[in-house]
Amino acid sequence: MPDKTKVTGFLKKFLPKIDAFQVLAVVFFTVLNIIFLVIASQKNGFSITDPDVFFHFTVKLLFDAAFLLFSLLALKAVFRTAFIPALYVAANATLAVADILLYYFGNTLVERSHFALITPYSVTSFVPWYGFAAIFTFVAAVFAASFFCIRKIPKDDLFKKSLFWLAICILLNLLNISASSLFDKDERFDRVITGFRNAQLYYVTQNQWIDFTTDVIFPALGERFKVLTPVTEKFVGDYRLFSEDFTVTNDIAPYRKTISDRGLNLGKNDEKELDLGEYSRVIYIFTESLSLEALPCYNDKIKASFANSFFCRSDIMERTFTNMTTSGSPTLQGLTVIFDSHPNYNIQEPTGHRNSLPKILKKHGFKPVFIRSASKFFANENLVFQNMGFSEIIGREDFFADENLKKYIYGWGLEDRVLYDQVVEYIKKNRDEKLFVSILGTDTHPPAGQMRYLHLKYPEAPKTGNIKDKAAKLWLTSVDRMDFDIAGFIEKLDREGLFDDSTLIVVSADHSCPLNNVTAKIPGHPRSNLARIPFIVLTKRQLPETDLATLSDQTDIAPTIAHILGIEKPAGWWGQSLFAEKRKERSIGFDKKFLYFSDKGSTKTINTEKPADASEEAFLLLFETVFTEKRP
Repeated sequence: MPDKTKVTGFLKKFLPKIDAFQVLAVVFFTVLNIIFLVIASQKNGFSITDPDVFFHFTVKLLFDAAFLLFSLLALKAVFRTAFIPALYVAANATLAVADILLYYFGNTLVERSHFALITPYSVTSFVPWYGFAAIFTFVAAVFAASFFCIRKIPKDDLFKKSLFWLAICILLNLLNISASSLFDKDERFDRVITGFRNAQLYYVTQNQWIDFTTDVIFPALGERFKVLTPVTEKFVGDYRLFSEDFTVTNDIAPYRKTISDRGLNLGKNDEKELDLGEYSRVIYIFTESLSLEALPCYNDKIKASFANSFFCRSDIMERTFTNMTTSGSPTLQGLTVIFDSHPNYNIQEPTGHRNSLPKILKKHGFKPVFIRSASKFFANENLVFQNMGFSEIIGREDFFADENLKKYIYGWGLEDRVLYDQVVEYIKKNRDEKLFVSILGTDTHPPAGQMRYLHLKYPEAPKTGNIKDKAAKLWLTSVDRMDFDIAGFIEKLDREGLFDDSTLIVVSADHSCPLNNVTAKIPGHPRSNLARIPFIVLTKRQLPETDLATLSDQTDIAPTIAHILGIEKPAGWWGQSLFAEKRKERSIGFDKKFLYFSDKGSTKTINTEKPADASEEAFLLLFETVFTEKRP
């Protein structure tokens, strides 16, 4: 047995004495941390009972406490005054409260740093003046109390005491790094899910002061720090839907001349009601990266016959709009344009998706659900879709939990046909609810699509005629098989009584297939990221006659759906229903820094960084504005 006296002496020698103020400060910030972690868990879909979540949360609480004590003691040792460390404590409290509020009202994961969302808009829109005053009073009180208490901390051995807590921080960080490799091999999920999920978990459990320092004060240091972190930065895609240049307003008057000059439909709701009756189910099928010219029935330069189960079937072609162009690409950008009916996908997330279709449908009694084959954590889309208004998001991890489905999950995610089967089961279980179900498969994801269909049988692969490139053949085969699966899905819905008079089915791509080395080998395929996509509306009710070749874009999709459902179009939507009697033919697309605006006769290009004249500047102001009928 060790000598208790020696052990006690050792502890007294190396363990710094912690006074009541330090204990109180640790408890205070731990409580703030716990509040933040509870909110972040709910937003991200984490469970404290998961071992990896519990471990990372525990390490964060311990690390933040040790880092607080280290900073506090070191600052007093250096400056020999209570003012600077008290200022640090107050600043730390500000950061903690900011994190709580930002995560409560939205999320920060799609931004460069937590403070990227603190703008005049966010303050005035989400925090009333008295709330802001309360925060200021709270921080001032923290500073005053800290200043009073820090003065009483003895100045003896402050450096030695602070170094002890620094050593604890280093040990906790080493523990976190070593344990991260263990959690990368979570048997409950496959590697893809684990990577995306852990990237979010890491982001949430960063120390707020280090995050602020490396991302805001010294961004160059932040870039270096991120490279050195053990976390899979590679799993977080470059999908940061954020721009600081935006306006939210309910006053459309200053923009009317620009709207009129460009022939836009903003602020107008002159569409005659279709009186089709009430719908209780809307099913939106998104195909991944499908250009209209990838289908041989719309591209006579492809000397082959395929996609005949659905897209190139004569009755479907009679309902296909053939001149709808892509407004935003890739997936998240395209979906943002579709759901928000606004070509500037960069400003929808920071402004809260004020006019999103899922939110509007929810107000009319629909339950918006997004079901996808890829991970719902991909590119932080679980958070973005939640902000769009989706009540439930189902993805790869949910299917992976079912032992019967695991073998169908590989590559980008669950095979499309199995995904559609799961959607049928979901709708059957919820057939008495009003549903808006959005579905996104991945079998046609470029460049070559699904190359291995391990457990499903398909008709013989189509002869691709004059297309000799192996990857191009593979991708077009995946298009043919996706076509086969969509036909089977709709037939199954019909057999189950789920495609009835009160069901509306919409089919489109999330965007056209982006320019790549594979599509370059397909004759007649456009070399553009903003090419045409198929758009199909299926209902057992009689839709009015309309021009299927009318020039349109993805902003017109939400107004078309709302028009069919008899829902009033909000003033902030850029698009117009494809069934409107006085429809104006035009399209708009945003790719990288360029805006492409087309009418029936010409296309104009605007460099968003260098507008050519006052007219273009006025249009860019409109492009950076979100209109709302509520208080901005």
